[in-house]
Amino acid sequence: MTFLAIKNIGKHYGPVHALDNIDLTVAAGSRTAVVGPSGSGKTTLLRIIAGFETPDVGQVALEGQVLADGPAVVPAHRRGIGIVSQDGALFPHLSVAENIGFGMERGQADRAEQINALIDMVELDRGMLDRRPHQLSGGQQQRVALARALGRKPRLMLLDEPFSALDTGLRENMRKAVARVLQNAGITTILVTHDQAEALSFADQVAVLREGKLVQAGTPQTLYLNPRDRETATFLGDAILLPAELGDGFADCVLGRIPTDANGRRGRAEIMLRPEQLRFSMIDGTASDTQCAGNVIDVEFGGAVCTVTLALANATGAAPLTIKSSSVGLPEIGSTVHVSVLGKAHVFDVVG
Repeated sequence: MTFLAIKNIGKHYGPVHALDNIDLTVAAGSRTAVVGPSGSGKTTLLRIIAGFETPDVGQVALEGQVLADGPAVVPAHRRGIGIVSQDGALFPHLSVAENIGFGMERGQADRAEQINALIDMVELDRGMLDRRPHQLSGGQQQRVALARALGRKPRLMLLDEPFSALDTGLRENMRKAVARVLQNAGITTILVTHDQAEALSFADQVAVLREGKLVQAGTPQTLYLNPRDRETATFLGDAILLPAELGDGFADCVLGRIPTDANGRRGRAEIMLRPEQLRFSMIDGTASDTQCAGNVIDVEFGGAVCTVTLALANATGAAPLTIKSSSVGLPEIGSTVHVSVLGKAHVFDVVG
């Protein structure tokens, strides 16, 4: 069921085309992440949905209610949309309880009970209700900001890079906690982020913007494994891009013969593999046509996930390959290993 429908949205700032013909639908109860490099238009899109910006053309509809039709818009305060920004935007002179209850009627009988329920929902101790924002950690402040937004009973929640100011470990914990809270509350959510890993792990749907255009939208798995073009592939993670010759469901390249998702296409093309699809094994004299030899030129220890860099033995001039590996059984620099590929290679448009 379509909950939010964005149709043909366009926005200019003088000569700058911030958004160009954006079409996107969001299902009820889902989580959508909007990603893209700086200047791609993702924050402008979020602000148009929230009602802080007016589109030049196009329509935004929420549960069938038209919120924007070109410059004719419903004001932001009448949209029933909650928003949590990067810094939380808490009022420094108010207590946690006063911040959470800011949007509630002061005279309502169950106001204190609602505030207690909200702080419980975001998994904070009620003992923090009398504190001021400066007495909280960054993660606690973001939870209070989320509780305040939830207190207005929004139909839609917008998250504008809410975890970017947090340390790496805390960011991951907060992302999981916020996802859990919103899922339990059944609130449809849109997250804007520059962190690709964050988008892939948080969302049911990922939308990639580039230069004001919607390049691709789909499930995280689809975009990561089947990106539309090389720019999207490299934006969403490390990618190995290789020239290849297609035929009979396989691609012949410097790594040997690899199965592909080419669907009967033939000819020269560029294929993509993710580094975790490559595996190495010590030379034992039993290499097949799906394996090739590589010389280990670098090993980067990273704890649970390490990076092994190889120079292919029979591919003069080819760029080194990186393989993601566990820290168990790492090869030594200077050793020779067999390289094999797991799964299928993804094929971009045929060249020539």
